[in-house]
Amino acid sequence: MRGLVLALAALILTVAATAGASAPAAGTISGTVTNHTGSPRPLAGHPVRLTAYVNGAEQDWKETTSDARGRFTFTVPVDPQRTYVAWLHYKDGEYTSTPVTLKTAGQRASVTLRVWEPTSDAGVVKVNVHHIIIEPGEGAVQVAELLVFVNTSDRTYVGGGSNGDRRQSLHFSLPDGARDVQLMDGLYERAVTVNADELVDTVGVKPGMREVAYSYAVPVTRRTVALGRRVDYPTARLEVFGRAGAALSVTPLGRQDDVKTDQGVYARYSGGPIEAGAIVKVGLTGLPVRRPTGRYAAIAAFIGLVAAGIVYPFLRRPRRVVEPRRAVMGRDELIQAVAALDDRFEAGEVPEAEYHRRRMRYVERLRATPGEPAQYGS
Repeated sequence: MRGLVLALAALILTVAATAGASAPAAGTISGTVTNHTGSPRPLAGHPVRLTAYVNGAEQDWKETTSDARGRFTFTVPVDPQRTYVAWLHYKDGEYTSTPVTLKTAGQRASVTLRVWEPTSDAGVVKVNVHHIIIEPGEGAVQVAELLVFVNTSDRTYVGGGSNGDRRQSLHFSLPDGARDVQLMDGLYERAVTVNADELVDTVGVKPGMREVAYSYAVPVTRRTVALGRRVDYPTARLEVFGRAGAALSVTPLGRQDDVKTDQGVYARYSGGPIEAGAIVKVGLTGLPVRRPTGRYAAIAAFIGLVAAGIVYPFLRRPRRVVEPRRAVMGRDELIQAVAALDDRFEAGEVPEAEYHRRRMRYVERLRATPGEPAQYGS
């Protein structure tokens, strides 16, 4: 009997040791939530979610509630392959922290979440600069647009009306006949609706600056075409670039010196300030008859102008590249895109700040794909 008891005790100790050895190492992610409308103050008693991603794909999540000082803490597995992001919804706005990774047992990391009260006053939102890049082609004119919004208030602009269960924030007028809209930067499929004459976004504009870029095609059947673009927001400066291959005229903007880049020579028109509701008329004559145009021609031209520091140079982001994105990408494609971005970052081809920013865009899009990952235990 004594031998049986000793054997049983040894077995229990062995099982316990094995279980202890297989338990993942843990670390801690703590943070605070503060409301920055008016004097900064803690946001108490609000749900906060921490989501774990591996290669950009959402793996699991857990939730807690901020305390009276706006503080929250999560105990999570330590894994160099995992990236954690804290986020929350607050009064029609979604707010996220910077991503963090825990690499060693017992490691602690801290994040901050800033929120603002909402406003539906469109007067707080203006466009600092609006670029339009036009690429003439056979059967269609390809257009890419970049707008840099600025919200100088201390509230998040959430717009008005509704788009399903979400408020409509930004509207972008499209010329007659526009089709094949592609979301390039600062816009997400889960939050955007494309109608016959406009693109509608439901993501709020937080205090500070926000960039938005997209492209579309306008079919043409003649060698001469006139495009009308309604200016949706008060705009400090509007610039239009047109690739050589068709004569360009823009009313009411003034002609500037041509711009030479590795992608070719562009005619340049600029002017401002321009009031909301104004119509900018773009005329193209001598459109090519047999020149083939790729689907992403305008996007490629846009990338070239960005890389050359011509499009919105005062952002001071050297050689920032906006990658063309398909209107719809599946989970597998998004994961592959994140993996490719990771490889470029490790190879030193993408600056760290830009890497994290673009990776988070993919992460947000993955979050919107069907299927909710399981919640992991506390």
